[in-house]
Amino acid sequence: MYQSRLHLTNGIISVALDALSGEMLEFVRESTADNCLKNHVRRTWSLLDGLLLTDQAPLRFHGPRYRDIRADPSLTPVIETQQLEHSACARIHYPCLLAGTEKLDLAADITIRLNPGDCRTVWTLTLDNRTGFEMDDIAFPSVDGLWLGEEWQDDVLVYPHFAGCRMDNPTDQLASTPRLIHWKWQEYIYEYNVGQATGVRDERGAYVLRLDYSGKASMLWMDLYDSQEGTGMYLTCRNAHLTMKSLRMESFGSEDPGAGLAILHRPGMKNGVWHSDECVLAFHEGDWHWAADEYRSWFSTLIRRDPGHHRPAWFEKSPGLIAHYDFQYQGGGIVHTFRDIPELMREAQQLGFNHLLLAGWHEDGFDFGFPHYRPNPLLGTEQELKDALAACREMGGHVCFYINSRLCNTGFADEQERIRRSAVMRRDGSLHIEKYGADDVSFASLCINDTDWRRSLFNTVHYLTHEIGADGMYLDQLAMANSCKCYHPGHQEHAGNPCAWNQGYEKLIRELQTDYAPEGMALIYEGCNDAFGPYASGQLISEMHCPLHSRMPEVYKYTFPDQILVDMMNPRRHSAMRPEHIARHSTELLHRAFTMGAYLWCYDLYMDNTFQRDPEQYARLQKLVALRRSWLEHYGQGQFTDTVGLDSIPEEVLAKRYLIDRGLLIACASEKGLDGSILVQWDAPAPPECEIMTSQSPEPAQFLCELHVINGISWASVRLPEDELAVVVLRVPS
Repeated sequence: MYQSRLHLTNGIISVALDALSGEMLEFVRESTADNCLKNHVRRTWSLLDGLLLTDQAPLRFHGPRYRDIRADPSLTPVIETQQLEHSACARIHYPCLLAGTEKLDLAADITIRLNPGDCRTVWTLTLDNRTGFEMDDIAFPSVDGLWLGEEWQDDVLVYPHFAGCRMDNPTDQLASTPRLIHWKWQEYIYEYNVGQATGVRDERGAYVLRLDYSGKASMLWMDLYDSQEGTGMYLTCRNAHLTMKSLRMESFGSEDPGAGLAILHRPGMKNGVWHSDECVLAFHEGDWHWAADEYRSWFSTLIRRDPGHHRPAWFEKSPGLIAHYDFQYQGGGIVHTFRDIPELMREAQQLGFNHLLLAGWHEDGFDFGFPHYRPNPLLGTEQELKDALAACREMGGHVCFYINSRLCNTGFADEQERIRRSAVMRRDGSLHIEKYGADDVSFASLCINDTDWRRSLFNTVHYLTHEIGADGMYLDQLAMANSCKCYHPGHQEHAGNPCAWNQGYEKLIRELQTDYAPEGMALIYEGCNDAFGPYASGQLISEMHCPLHSRMPEVYKYTFPDQILVDMMNPRRHSAMRPEHIARHSTELLHRAFTMGAYLWCYDLYMDNTFQRDPEQYARLQKLVALRRSWLEHYGQGQFTDTVGLDSIPEEVLAKRYLIDRGLLIACASEKGLDGSILVQWDAPAPPECEIMTSQSPEPAQFLCELHVINGISWASVRLPEDELAVVVLRVPS
């Protein structure tokens, strides 16, 4: 009997494949009968596409379709299916893939498994490449034309841009016009998206948003959900070795509706057989929290040599830092010298901080003198710098230094040999060059897998901590800037593998750990990434640089609740460094950081970005820091659970829940003032002992709450105090 499509099911999910071409036609959640593949988009390819990197333009390869197979039967894939009572499996063998209509000496094998009782389908790919061209950006699995339920407009896409973002209606949003403004600060022209993220149109006509891992992608998962339907679809890659990959989100717009999701694999190899990691495409109930739980559960199974943590006890109790980039700026302007550092510490302590971060301290200044990491003689002597840090230690303070983890100024005559030896080299032999600030300044990006450069970074950190006296370091760009493929023939550590970027930075962090006591130094870096996060003190998530209405740092924090995220704060008034649309959200940024348990990064740049020129926000920050310090002193960091276990949160209130010793902590904030009550799920048999702290009264005080049973679940009803900030603690009686 003729079959145009082949069906597979495990009773939870069903899949239908085209019997001739192997294209996926259905991906159905059986309990709702909803096929999320609602548009078979013909401008892209189902399941698989990728690039072959030739000496000319890249070739996009893909599987054959009906017309191709009818014209050339040798392209016909062999499709085998096995349907058992509670499981199913499909295997698709493509003898040749195509680039347009050109047959390639490139074969593919795809396996799809539906395991018993599992909402996760497991996908693997093998490519046998005999073309002589390097394979890159292999999109697998690639699914397009997606939406959940009746309409695409009410779908939400959650994705790991930095710590996390959300996109409402990705079909329309990806294809929309970016809402961009430009902001000048000194020699810099910054670009900010004041809306949500958008895609960039490619040669297929798709509007693509791509996140590289490491780089803008902090994790390797995405989740599309529909809260009205109570359903979601999750895509991830079991990237056990945490290698360079990317996430692709795309849309062809509302005229050809539906979102597209894909994992982009980057083999970095030419001829030979390549096997993908397992990938998972799943349905689930509820929202993105299910996806985060699933990814965390898988990540915990990875066997990794644990070098310990850079988490000193003082850092665990610290509310944040004051950042001074105003020693020597890129243009040469000097605001502070080394002798000013103790006074800067005193000013920080008046706000409640005990941690300074110093940038522009080195020769030739910030965003210019990289990597001349020696004390700047225009600011004082090396001994004056040592004396200043010793004075800070006597005051109970802590100081860390900024260094850039990858940049070298191309204009330095004394760095030309380093650039020749250590810079990232592209396939064509050119160097990877980046620009920041002034038009006449450019930087070579140095390869972390070059032994000499990594040793230079190690020695710089050792010098600043062991000789100068710092007890912390900030490594700029480490996890924020995009990972780079490097083809430099002299870099033996990644010889034959241009995609070893992540592994090089992991080596650096491991090597640094060996130079310190077990608790390590205070190590912060720019960016956020699960490959490095377990080993750092804090990760700078820079939510200001996310599209204004997309940022959702809860995504990473909930996935990895024990890690500390660092986020930048901004005053409302005199915000020279950041644009007005950021300054208008000053209080919101403070409140979100507080309820998220973030480590506050507050600039103090004279006349450019300082809370000292904004008395109202200075007072607000001072109270918030006092409450945060009390929280940490009495209850510790806690384990972030977002809003799980909370209900009936008033509309104007931010509230986040934490697990602590013997109970729960709820951090609350509202710019209009707290009001109303929150329900907190309470599973213990005995009523809780309750304590509360506020920005007006930051020491714990006892209070009473009422217990209610609703639909068989016990809830504690917490009346919120009349204040802007509060910390509520419920504990099992001791």
